[in-house]
Amino acid sequence: MIFNRLFICLIIAAAPLSIAAQEYVMPLSSDPGREMNISKHSKKNISNELYELPFVDDFSYNSNLPDETRWTDNYAYVNRTYAVGPPTIGTATLDALDQNGAVYPFATINPETFDADYLTSVPINLNYEASDSIYLSFYYQPMGNGLEPRPYDSLCLDFYDPVNDAWINVWQTEGDTLAPFRQVMIPITEERFLKEGFRFGFRNRASLPQNTDYKDKRGNVDHWNIDYVKLDHSRNVNDTIHRDVAFIKPLSSMLKGHESIPWDHFNAAYNSTYLSYFRIEYRNNDTATRNVTRSIQVLDEIDGELYKPGNASAQDIFQNSAVAFEIGSIYPFQFGNGDTASFLIKSWLRTDDFDYKQNDTITRRQVFRDYFAYDDGSAERAYGLRGQGTNNGLIAVRFNSFIADELGGVDIYFTQLLDSLNLGYYFKFMVWDDFQGAPGNLIYDGSTDHTVVYSDVLNKYQRFEFDRTVPVNGTFYVGLLQYNQFLLNIGMDINTDPNNNLLYNLGTDWKISSAPGSLMIRPFVKRHYSSGDAIIPDRKEFMIWPNPATDKITIEPGHLLDHTFNHYRIFDLTGKLVLEAELHSSVIATGSLPEGMYFITLTGTNDDKATSKFIIRR
Repeated sequence: MIFNRLFICLIIAAAPLSIAAQEYVMPLSSDPGREMNISKHSKKNISNELYELPFVDDFSYNSNLPDETRWTDNYAYVNRTYAVGPPTIGTATLDALDQNGAVYPFATINPETFDADYLTSVPINLNYEASDSIYLSFYYQPMGNGLEPRPYDSLCLDFYDPVNDAWINVWQTEGDTLAPFRQVMIPITEERFLKEGFRFGFRNRASLPQNTDYKDKRGNVDHWNIDYVKLDHSRNVNDTIHRDVAFIKPLSSMLKGHESIPWDHFNAAYNSTYLSYFRIEYRNNDTATRNVTRSIQVLDEIDGELYKPGNASAQDIFQNSAVAFEIGSIYPFQFGNGDTASFLIKSWLRTDDFDYKQNDTITRRQVFRDYFAYDDGSAERAYGLRGQGTNNGLIAVRFNSFIADELGGVDIYFTQLLDSLNLGYYFKFMVWDDFQGAPGNLIYDGSTDHTVVYSDVLNKYQRFEFDRTVPVNGTFYVGLLQYNQFLLNIGMDINTDPNNNLLYNLGTDWKISSAPGSLMIRPFVKRHYSSGDAIIPDRKEFMIWPNPATDKITIEPGHLLDHTFNHYRIFDLTGKLVLEAELHSSVIATGSLPEGMYFITLTGTNDDKATSKFIIRR
């Protein structure tokens, strides 16, 4: 095991968590449309071509879907937020949600279990001798930032016997509470598996909790995180070391305590809100000390200017350890250039040639639009008031308007309850000023009663307009009054500190919530923006990483988020077409290309077209 140092547990309850009387933090009950612009389906077409060893995937790509060059189904949710202390950034999470993001309709109640999610490999050429020492290894973690699998639940590994067309269970482990990632080594020695067309697959057996209470307290459960899957020959049982330095967390925000604030507010509050460094975290999974060079750049997506703060720096990192490093940056913001801004931040590590390069680069988009946000845009849990005494209960989130302004409404993300129960629950919005660190005078009492609205894609906010603008200056609180005593189920981001900004009131006084994250409520200011709804101009370019690349490239959409591309063509320097295929994911295999420079053109609907260049170097 590489995790031989102190493991610091993130304490999150293993069942719907009553963090105070009538306060609940719930598991997600649904993740509708787990990736924008990509239809989630249960099975992809299996290619006739066999995958050649080595088979390696650490799920460090940006897509929420498993890489279709390696996996044949889309049940697992690829993400960077559910794991705690992963060996590399990104994991595949198995849970009790189906391919459409809803609790499986055939789900059973604990202790009776059912087969839930699958993660199944493409056919692999495993026509080897047993003496070639074939091993499959992977890391797994129960619970993470989700809900713990119960002892009756399990994570299973199955092998496919291509001659007899049969799946055989070869390994499983029962449910457990949060623990460090554990590595498993499975030898493949049986002749029935050492064939062309071999496949392997993970699945989890899950069960819904035995709630005797109302079923709005029942949600997604039984989370398992999988990382760093490797199948190769010439291995042995002690081949547990990955000679790899990898990012383990996303890039930090540019702001102190915020994910975003309106652009002109940032202008006024630059000195107090700008975080003059970028924080990166990476791990040395090797048993030897490694020297790593860290670099970062910032692309202004409005005017196209590229900024590199300081020089690249290098540092030794000891074996089996992690580093949190802050790269200083005094970015030369041009506040006079428009009323919105967007910056694409990219950080990369220069590591040894033998490192797995997929996890050496991370990107982040920092947007300054019209809203205030604490959350990072990802919901791992959901929050609400529930039970006797919570009808007419109040929820409020503290914000600060750095200039005199007017609120136009709220962006909010609701997560679906089992059987969509919360669609019938009514609420209205309210805004308060500040009185001694808590909501004071009511300055907006919405005259419109609302019901919950679901998003069609994961983590997409719904915008609710106020029936009038609300003047604010300094500290204010935005929230809602719920008429019912049942959960509205508002998304909660577990990865950002709530900083005592979430409060609730059940009729007597305001209390600071003990919830372990930031509520996904974002008030927005009301004014005309010259750039309209699209803050990023239609610039026909995109980024590619890693660059130089080896056996694959990942497309970072940059300015092209609102475009739909379904085809790519790759040309060499002579203009010869060398690769062409349909575009099904952000990852493109380039292992067949010799070293050199190439141009790639993306094409799609509405005559969309974009071109970039990359280098293959091995």
